Amino acid sequence: MLDEDLAEIRIGIYATPADTARLAEECSAVLRGSAVPHEISVASQEQAPEGEEMPIAEFYDELPQQWRIENPGADPESRRIREIRIGLVTNRPKLNALREELTRIVCPDPEHASPCPVPWTSSCSGNDESGLGHRYASLLPG
Repeated sequence: MLDEDLAEIRIGIYATPADTARLAEECSAVLRGSAVPHEISVASQEQAPEGEEMPIAEFYDELPQQWRIENPGADPESRRIREIRIGLVTNRPKLNALREELTRIVCPDPEHASPCPVPWTSSCSGNDESGLGHRYASLLPG
């Protein structure tokens, strides 16, 4: 059996509140089905990840620009930058597979010709990243 460790998947999105809620719920369903210990949350654009100084809006500042390029003159309405944060305890192969599955929720067809309706990007970090042990202490044994 492979060693399991604490990790985090972050999915930055430029979305409406309804799209954000739908995407977070679909991510939760995938995670529940995986039986991997996890914690999921949604952060707003004003927040900075714990232990970091840069607000999410600055970290993902290209996402609104992508949307505007693809929707010239359209009103962004209630779209805001948000981040779906997922802390989990798993091994590297399972982490990579879950990241792939979770990003397919935002973009079901990675080969599509047009841009995604919800601009997004993702990242993944391991236990060696600062703050993960504190942020996801409830996932750690003991």
